[in-house]
Amino acid sequence: MASSRSSSPANMILKIALAVFLIVTGIMTLQLDSGFLGKLQAGFSGNELATAVHGFLKGDLANLVVVVLGLLELAAGVFIILGFFMDTGSFNKLALMIILILWIVVIFLVDVVGKGGLLDGAFKSLGTLLSFLKVLSAHLLVLGAIMTAKE
Repeated sequence: MASSRSSSPANMILKIALAVFLIVTGIMTLQLDSGFLGKLQAGFSGNELATAVHGFLKGDLANLVVVVLGLLELAAGVFIILGFFMDTGSFNKLALMIILILWIVVIFLVDVVGKGGLLDGAFKSLGTLLSFLKVLSAHLLVLGAIMTAKE
């Protein structure tokens, strides 16, 4: 008897980890202050989504986008958990597709053009290269988990 890939223990663990990640980052995103303190908190907590949004949008529009994305992250995480117990319909796949696209944008903004990214100092020293590779690998792990959960 063959088991489907989506119900394998490894896939379930990955989905649980992704759900917890999305719920926690959604809550953290919603709690960010839009001023200096919020930017400081985004840097310390690793909230790349809010940091990326504030990198290319300003003012009320940026705050609105951050709130919407935070709610979307939170809802997607909750729906992944609910998906273990009931049919969540197409909302979960839609939310994960949006988050997948946004996560690719985050990877580009943070890991390619951001401070310490490929185009801004990733190769200055061994320490910066290792730091860059650590952040990039974490971003790619989340991207892979989103892609797996979306299936």
